[in-house]
Amino acid sequence: MNSGKSTESTELASGWDSRSSLVTELEKAKEELELVSYVTSHDLQVPLRSIMYACNELEESKLLAQNPEAKANLEKINREANRLKTLMQGVLDYMRLETFGPAHSLIDMNEIITTALTILDERIIVTGAKINHGELPQIYGHRGRLTRLFVNLLDNALKFHGPDPYVINISVMRNGGMFEFTIEDNGIGIDEEYHDIIFVLFQRLHPAGEYPGHGIGLALSRKIVESHGGKLWVESKPGGSRFKFTLPVLKNK
Repeated sequence: MNSGKSTESTELASGWDSRSSLVTELEKAKEELELVSYVTSHDLQVPLRSIMYACNELEESKLLAQNPEAKANLEKINREANRLKTLMQGVLDYMRLETFGPAHSLIDMNEIITTALTILDERIIVTGAKINHGELPQIYGHRGRLTRLFVNLLDNALKFHGPDPYVINISVMRNGGMFEFTIEDNGIGIDEEYHDIIFVLFQRLHPAGEYPGHGIGLALSRKIVESHGGKLWVESKPGGSRFKFTLPVLKNK
């Protein structure tokens, strides 16, 4: 009898030690992420700002007026510096989802869509896209992140449009305890073999010169949805895409 209790106690102690070790490792990983986040947002941006400032000063001076080649090189440096700044901000946004918990509140998704369309107004006009949506529900979530989610997904749809009159439809349906949102377009589409790759950070299917972007938006979008307890995926083929994501239904609904 004593031997049995001793074995049970040993197993419980071992289990507790394993959980305690896991918690310690998670806390250590979080501290490391916070450190990298700090370095990205402060230390790495100081020399970058200096480079961009120097480029702007040279562009405004008359030193390069008689040297087109030097002027072109300076423009390239400035362009790449701005690209690096965007990449760093994207990485920082991605990491903040891991290190800082969202401040959730009651959100009217109709307001989120209105804000997202306002932000993308110029892109919508340029592409001539028609965007349709019906009444959307209220959910419990983070306003800033959900706005970023819709901006990312709609911007992605606007970017990869086809030659036909461009239409984007936003819809939602309830599926048990989740709302399932769909953003559907009639753009160039995505081959099935790439459906998972597009959600990997920095993964791009097209050269930067062909379509703008840095391979951050969809990876960040998936993180935003997952931080709300949902899932994000794509159903697509050449000729159109449907990006779908789920968000929890309010408990009293």
